[in-house]
Amino acid sequence: MAYTVEVLTEKCIGCGICARICPTGTLKMDKETKKAYNTDIFCDNAWGCLYACPVSALEIVEAK
Repeated sequence: MAYTVEVLTEKCIGCGICARICPTGTLKMDKETKKAYNTDIFCDNAWGCLYACPVSALEIVEAK
């Protein structure tokens, strides 16, 4: 079973920390909405983004 990260857009403040520390490019920033989003690129499950997010706007979910 594989896991990835889901962005809770209602909580995301657009700081971009998660996208900057993501080693695989799974998380990117939307230039229009100023929110993080999941690109569906394979997540290596390092989970650094989860610990770095200041507002807990990320959660672990089963990959599709």
